Amino acid sequence: MRLRFGRAIAFTDILGWLGRALALAALVSCCASLAAQVVIDNVDTGFSVTFGSWTSGTVAPGRYGSDYLYKGAVGAGAGPTGTVEWRPSLAADTYTVEVWYPAGSNRADDAPFTIHHANGSTTVRLNQQLNGGQWVSLGSFDFNAGTGGYLELANNAQTGQVVIADAARFTPVSAATAPDEFRGVWVSRFEWPSTTPSVWKANINTIMANAKAGNFNAVVLQMRGDTTTLYPSPYEPLSSLISNGSGDDALAYAISAAHALGLELHCYFNTHVCTSAFASANPTWIIADATGTPINSPVDGYYWLAPGHPDVQAYLRKQVMHIVNTYPALDGIHFDRIRMPEPVYSHDSVSEARRTGGANPDALNFDDWTADQITRFLRDVYAEVHGVNPHIQLSAAPLGLYAASAYAGYPSGYYYGLPRHQDAKAWLAQGALDWIAPQCYWADGGSLPDFSDLVPDWQASASGRHIYPGMSATSDANETETVNEITAARGFGCQGTMVWSYGAANSLNFWSNLSAAGKPYEQPASTPDLPWLSNPTTAIVKGVIADFATGQPLQDVWVTRAGDGYTGLSAADGFWCWLNLPPGNHTFTADLPGTGTAVFTVNGLTGGEVRTVNIAIAPAGTATRLEIDAATPTSVQAGSSFDLIVRVVDSLGTTVTSGSYNLNVSPVGVTGTLTGATSAATSNGEHTFTFTHDAPGTITFIVSEAGGTLAFTSLDVTFTATQSGGGEDEDSGCAIAANHQTPWWLLALPLLLLAVRVGPTILSGRDR
Repeated sequence: MRLRFGRAIAFTDILGWLGRALALAALVSCCASLAAQVVIDNVDTGFSVTFGSWTSGTVAPGRYGSDYLYKGAVGAGAGPTGTVEWRPSLAADTYTVEVWYPAGSNRADDAPFTIHHANGSTTVRLNQQLNGGQWVSLGSFDFNAGTGGYLELANNAQTGQVVIADAARFTPVSAATAPDEFRGVWVSRFEWPSTTPSVWKANINTIMANAKAGNFNAVVLQMRGDTTTLYPSPYEPLSSLISNGSGDDALAYAISAAHALGLELHCYFNTHVCTSAFASANPTWIIADATGTPINSPVDGYYWLAPGHPDVQAYLRKQVMHIVNTYPALDGIHFDRIRMPEPVYSHDSVSEARRTGGANPDALNFDDWTADQITRFLRDVYAEVHGVNPHIQLSAAPLGLYAASAYAGYPSGYYYGLPRHQDAKAWLAQGALDWIAPQCYWADGGSLPDFSDLVPDWQASASGRHIYPGMSATSDANETETVNEITAARGFGCQGTMVWSYGAANSLNFWSNLSAAGKPYEQPASTPDLPWLSNPTTAIVKGVIADFATGQPLQDVWVTRAGDGYTGLSAADGFWCWLNLPPGNHTFTADLPGTGTAVFTVNGLTGGEVRTVNIAIAPAGTATRLEIDAATPTSVQAGSSFDLIVRVVDSLGTTVTSGSYNLNVSPVGVTGTLTGATSAATSNGEHTFTFTHDAPGTITFIVSEAGGTLAFTSLDVTFTATQSGGGEDEDSGCAIAANHQTPWWLLALPLLLLAVRVGPTILSGRDR
C-alpha cells in the first residue's frame, strides 16, 4: 500500500529517510495526519485474495505495476467462486474510488466491484473490455477512519470471460488537484554537493522539501557534469565537488528522498564534455577544427568530445547503462551539452574517415552527418536503456533556439542549436527521447528572442512526445515572468515546464510564490502519463553484430529493413538497434563489404517488446544460427499438440543441409505438464519437435545447439484455456491461491534460465 501526496510515498523509503532528516520527518508527519490518497496494487499490503484461487498475469499491456490477477467468471447470477479485496487505512473523509486494469476482449463486461463504505455497500458493474490502462472511477463514498472500509471484486460476472484484479485508488475529495503536468526544477552540480557528507545530504533533503512545498513534482539533479561523477562509478572518478562517507551514494540518496515525498528524480547528465585529464588521456577523442587540428583547450568552458568518434559513443553509452543498471528506481536520465560548441566541430581524423568512407549511408554533408551521429547515439541509448528498464524516461535540454529558419525575422547570428549539430527535432521524430526541455531563456513578449516565438515551434515539432519549455529565473526580480511563461506554455498545449535553476527559484521563494492562491501551482499535480512508455504499441529490436569466425564486434555494418528507407549503423561495440517497429514480422539485412551479409527475420514482435537479436556475419553456406520456421504456431489450445520446426541456417537465412547438429529445447514458464522430446539431431538441416501442454499460459521455447557453435533461437507460444471461464491468452498462468504465496524461487526461475548464456553471444541561449 502506498500513501500518496500527489505521487507515491513508499513506506520503506519514509523509514530510511526519517533516520536521515528530522526536519523532513516533521513535514511528513504533518502531511500524514491529513486525508491522503492511497493506492493499493495487487502486490501491496492491503490487497488480499479472500476466496478461491486466482492466476497472475504479467504481460498484458496497460497493467499497473508488473502484474495483476485474473479469474474465470461464473455468470452474473451465480454465487462467486473467488473474491479479492483492497483494504486501505484511511482518515475519515469522502473518497473517490477508482480501479486500474488492463483491458482486453476476453474480459467480463460486468465485473462486480463492491465498495464497502460508511453508509453501507454499493456494487458497481464495470466493463473491463474498455478503458484499460487508466484510472476508472467507481464513484465517491464516505469512509470512516481506519480499515473498516474496503473495495471487493468477485467473479460472478459474464460467463466465459475473466475478471481482472489489479490496482485501486482512494482519493479524498478534499484533496483538490490540478490537471497532470510536468513541474520540474533543474539543480546544477554547483547548488547541492559538498565535501562534507552530512551537508550534501541536508542539501538534498532541503531541495526535495522545497520542491514538494511549492507543488513541483520533479527534480532534475545534476550528477555528471563532465567525465567525473557525483555518484560512485567503477568507470569514472568521483568529482572533487563531493566527498562520501562509508557506503554513501548521493544518487541513491536523492532517489529515496524524492520518492519519499512523491517527487520524480531525474539524473542530469552532461554528455559531450570532459575534463582536461580525460582529454589528455584520450587525445584522439577530442574535437578538431576544420584543418583537423585537435582542440586541446577549453571552448565555452569545456573540453569537448567528438560526436562522430565511435569510441566516444560507446563510452558514453556505457556510462548511461551503468546508471540504468545500478539505480532501477530512477525516474529518468536527462542529457545536456549534447551538441558541439561551434559549427566548425569536429573534423577529427576518425570522424572524417567514417564520414567520407563507410559510415555515411545517406551521403550527408559535414553538418548533417555530424548532427546525425548524435541522433544515432541517442537511438542506441534509447534501445539499450529500455531493454533493461522499459519505464525510465530519457530526455534532454537542447538550446532554446533551433535554427534561424524556424522563426520569422530572426537573424542568423543567434546561438542556434542545429548549426551546432544539435537536431532535437530529429531526436523526437525518431523516438530517441521521451521529452525535451528546450532552454527558452528569454522573456515572454518584448524584444527578440521571445519565449512565445520559440515554444510554439517546439510544440509543433513534438512528434507525439512531450515538450516542457525551460524557463530561466536567474535574472528575474520576482515570480511574475515565470508565472507568465507557465501560463503561455499551457496555452500552447505544452504538458509542463522546467525552471532554471534551483538557486534562482529558492532566492525568489518559488516554493510559496508559485503555489499561492491564484498562482499556477496553487494545487498539486501529478506528472503526465507518457503513453508510449505506459502502454506502448511499437517494439524495439537491439543486439550485437559480430564476425562469426572471430566473435569480434563489427562496426559500421549497414542494417536495413524490408519496406523501410532508413539505414542503421552498428556501433564500435557492434551494438545495433531499430526503434518504433509495428507488431508483427520484420526482415532485416546486415551488410559489411569484405566480411559478409546476414539476412534474418524477427517474427512475432508485440507492442512494448524489446527483443535482443544478435547477428553473426559469415560467408554464404556457413552455418551460423538456428531459426524457428515461420510456420510454427504462436497460439495453441491447451491439450493440443503442435510442431516446433527448427532449421540450421547461414547468415543469409538459407538452410544448411550438410552436417548434423544436436539440438536441445529448454522450455521456460511451464505451468502444467509438457510432453514431447526436448533433444534431437538435425537431418538435412532441420528437425521438428512435437509438444503438448495441458494448461493455459505462455511458454518460451529456447532452442540451442549442444556444441555451442550455432546461435540459439527462441519462441513464445501461448496456450489458450479450454475450460469455461477461460483463463487468459496473454499470461504466464502462475496460480495463486487464497492466503498462499508462490515461492520466490519459482517466480525467479524463468528469469534465471533466460539469463543463462545459451550458445554463443552472437545470434543471428544558456546551457550547463
